[in-house]
Amino acid sequence: MLCSSNYSSPQFVNWFNQSWFTTGDHPAKLAPFKGYIAPPLDGIWATAPYLHNGSVPDLESLLNSRLRPKYWSRDFKNPQYNLDTPGWKYGEEYSATNKETYNTTLKGYSNAGHYFGDNLTNDERKAVIEYLKTL
Repeated sequence: MLCSSNYSSPQFVNWFNQSWFTTGDHPAKLAPFKGYIAPPLDGIWATAPYLHNGSVPDLESLLNSRLRPKYWSRDFKNPQYNLDTPGWKYGEEYSATNKETYNTTLKGYSNAGHYFGDNLTNDERKAVIEYLKTL
């Protein structure tokens, strides 16, 4: 089995390829490549914020891009997680007032793209979220 890995941790790739994972009837091997590796979906209900840069605070706004806040913040001293629509309980802001406000207008911080959920009905979107909670 060949697993892909990016170049950001060559020491991990070397460790892995010299470990017991590469032995037995079905040996695995990491082969570095340049690019982004998407995380698995198991436990996705507990891994907010979403997208590669953490720009989307919950699954509902991940699956409905019209709900994505331009500026948002959460309480870092007393973090609260929303289990109904998994993700951080957050407040939508009108501007980036401090370093704890996520500003999606900055380069590299955008929450644009990934519009796959926009074509779902509200019931379909809710069903997808309920399914993701089981992973």
